[in-house]
Amino acid sequence: MQRRISAVLPARTGAVLPARTGAVLPARTGAALLLCLLALTCPQTRAAEREVIRGHRVSFSPGISGNSLVRPNRTGTVRTPELSLSTVQLCQPDQPCTACVRARVRLDARVVLRLREVHLHLLELKSNHQRVLRVLRRGGRGQANSTWDLVYDHFSSGHKVAILHRENWTPGTWELTYDCFESDGGHKVAVFLKTIPRRQRLQQSRTYTVEDHRRGPVFSYSLDRGRKAVTVSVFPGPEVKVRLCYRHLFVCDDLPSPVTARINTSQSLNATLSFPFLVPCLCIEVFYLHHDSWRRTACLSKDFPHACDDDLWHASKFFHRSSEPSGVMSLEFHHPCPIQLSASLCWRTQGTALAPCQEIANSTIEERDSVFRISGVDRHPRLCFKLSYGNSNHVECPSEAETEWSVEVDPEFLRIHLHITTTIPASFSAVLCRPEREGAACDPQLPVHTITRPSGSSEKELHMILGTRAVGLCVQVWRSDSQYFGKRLICPEYAYSRLGLVATAMLIVAVSMAMLVFFGYRFARRVRSGSLWTRTPVLLLYTADSEEHVSLVCALASLLQGELCCEVHLDLWDSSGLGGLGPVPWLYSQREAVWREEGRVLLLWSRGGRELYESWKRGEQQRQQQPADLLRNTAPKTQADPHGIFQTALACLHSDVESGRAGDYALLYFDGSQRDIPDSFKGVPRFKLPRQGGGLLQELHRGDPWACWLRLGIAGLQHSEAGRRLEERARMCRLLEAERAGLTEEPEFDKSDELLIHRGDPAIGEKRTGI
Repeated sequence: MQRRISAVLPARTGAVLPARTGAVLPARTGAALLLCLLALTCPQTRAAEREVIRGHRVSFSPGISGNSLVRPNRTGTVRTPELSLSTVQLCQPDQPCTACVRARVRLDARVVLRLREVHLHLLELKSNHQRVLRVLRRGGRGQANSTWDLVYDHFSSGHKVAILHRENWTPGTWELTYDCFESDGGHKVAVFLKTIPRRQRLQQSRTYTVEDHRRGPVFSYSLDRGRKAVTVSVFPGPEVKVRLCYRHLFVCDDLPSPVTARINTSQSLNATLSFPFLVPCLCIEVFYLHHDSWRRTACLSKDFPHACDDDLWHASKFFHRSSEPSGVMSLEFHHPCPIQLSASLCWRTQGTALAPCQEIANSTIEERDSVFRISGVDRHPRLCFKLSYGNSNHVECPSEAETEWSVEVDPEFLRIHLHITTTIPASFSAVLCRPEREGAACDPQLPVHTITRPSGSSEKELHMILGTRAVGLCVQVWRSDSQYFGKRLICPEYAYSRLGLVATAMLIVAVSMAMLVFFGYRFARRVRSGSLWTRTPVLLLYTADSEEHVSLVCALASLLQGELCCEVHLDLWDSSGLGGLGPVPWLYSQREAVWREEGRVLLLWSRGGRELYESWKRGEQQRQQQPADLLRNTAPKTQADPHGIFQTALACLHSDVESGRAGDYALLYFDGSQRDIPDSFKGVPRFKLPRQGGGLLQELHRGDPWACWLRLGIAGLQHSEAGRRLEERARMCRLLEAERAGLTEEPEFDKSDELLIHRGDPAIGEKRTGI
């Protein structure tokens, strides 16, 4: 015996009512359930996949309102029932979500009035798990308010459940929805529908494959291109993880900076992820947190095929290989997606990045290992690679392409003179053209002129004359022996059409030059007067080779002190101090005083200095075992160094050079004396007078903020009275040294001395007589 429900349940949308013993259901509720089970269709599979239910339930809509009798249409044609099946997720509390088959039946409401029972049989073919639903009608024939009972039959025992009435229904359509028959994803379920009585029997059967919801969570997403973000939405259930990745064949790799999120469905069903670039292989991967869970992947380019055009090239990295041989261009590219690009050459009509790039015919380039390489090219910064992917294009130009030739245009009267400079043998062509008002095109005016630099020619500049009778023509020049080239367009500026502008420019230049000369002269006077720098102390040491040499030393000291604002320490000018302290103590005291003021020790080198150095070197080797104090006070005295000061200075210089203080000294010499400086003093700054006087000035005042301007006054000093006196005495000393040394070769004269000698000038005779 079947147990009945004794209560009539109210109709509420969305409620799930449990079965109770002893309750009675209205007959119309059971009929509505059956029709809903028969109305499931395949086109709704996608929507059902995204739907989640919380428990088993049956919903019903009668399709007829009121309690009036409806007369059956005995002669009318009976419509075939609509049976649709779909997969939903059954998520019950404290249990994992499972796949479940929803059955929906739709019938004509007038046909249902002639039926007594509706049977729905669901069978899982693999496991033979099955369920039978019987809908029984109670009430008079043709009554729209007949009640229905729904019976679950498990082939062992049966029970009734309530049928939930739906408030929103379609007039004239009796509909019943059953949620749901549990099955495993991927299994096949057979569904059979039949009605009673037999003379009104309607039959239908279907086989349905259950979608596998266990292969990752079901989700949807929305794209915000402006914010470069994607919002992922999931349905209630276990916690899931979302990440963005780049799809590469069978794997999906993380972004360089991984982008992930976790969605706790008890708190929120959405997560927003940001990405740097929207590229074709950018995908969303969603999966549960348990080990080895299935992952669902959706790639944005599938739903938005043209959204990647803008970011496609921004995500690319290009490298121009500058080490390629002549006539070869190559471009290496890297992209996060495994895309196949097509490339060709194009010529930019102008040097700006937004200028159009005209594609060169038959210049398609094949890719090999992500590198585009092409030969027979006339390389130029405006000869570029044009890359294409789908309907999107990108132009990539070399930033610093080495050009093997250049051209300059010199407009002349009724002709244009081209100067072509080339480093390789090549042929060049040129043609006059008239520029168009719109665009960068230029209409050529025949004939075409060609010139060639043959192989083996050392001439690097070629000249081409183009005769013209019109003003405003331009010139197109290209390398005609290359397979791929761009025509360089040059439009010369004719001077006679801009006389006003040229006159204004010349006036501005003239005024600027006058102001520059005026202020430069005032500044040079301040430089020459020494008012821009402080006085620098110097200690001047020398060898007394002759009276003329001593006069030369005095002249140099006067020039340093009077013209260059140096504080000169000289033994000839300090006889009292020299006599009171003695030569060697005087030298040490003067050196320490100069160094305290950050000055320099200057050694004026001559031929006698070389002899004193060699003599000191020999004596040094003989007295190596003597105490240092004894060495200081026993410096040998010679005719060239009567007080022993210079040899003592040599000992100090030699010691300081070895200790790294060579910068506190400077060696001065005149013409012909450089070869007399020992090799051991190579690290000491040396200056040839008077030619390197500017370097000496900068060395003496290197701590002064105006030191870089000191060279401005050296030219004036050379022509001053003190400078001429110094140079005159230096020439006399050279003649004297040459005479005394008995040299067989001609002494080193200046050009002025050579002219005087050839003319037999008496001034030279007086010099030689004085010597």
